[in-house]
Amino acid sequence: MNDVMNLRPSWNFGSESGVAAIEFALVAPILCLVCLGIMDGWSLASSALSMRASVKTAANMVMQGAADDAAIQAVALSSWDNRPDDAQVILNRVYMCGNTTVSVSSLCQGSKVPLTFVHIQAKATWVAPYNLEIYSVSRELNHEEVIRAR
Repeated sequence: MNDVMNLRPSWNFGSESGVAAIEFALVAPILCLVCLGIMDGWSLASSALSMRASVKTAANMVMQGAADDAAIQAVALSSWDNRPDDAQVILNRVYMCGNTTVSVSSLCQGSKVPLTFVHIQAKATWVAPYNLEIYSVSRELNHEEVIRAR
């Protein structure tokens, strides 16, 4: 009879030997999604900052007296780190007499030269560093500065 009492099943419902593995299996997918989100955020922020730096480079050239718009655009694009394929920098010069837009050859009242404003705009499409077919992420990036040229 003593031998029958000692025959217990080998499994024990009170054992906690696999709890850590189950907890990790539940938390790991969430951890991966958080890491992918951090990568997306970092990529977007660095792309936006790089675009702003290229516009700032173009603005500095205009403030130093550069007049060749094609050269300014080329320098801005070359200073744009990791720029997307569709990246573009657009310069537009506007001549103003008060609140009125005039042509470059016009004079304002009192034979004054019109004020020159240079609009510098950068555009690009940011795409996430990884591509999930279920969820693809892209965003249009824009930055614009207006500089009064001399």
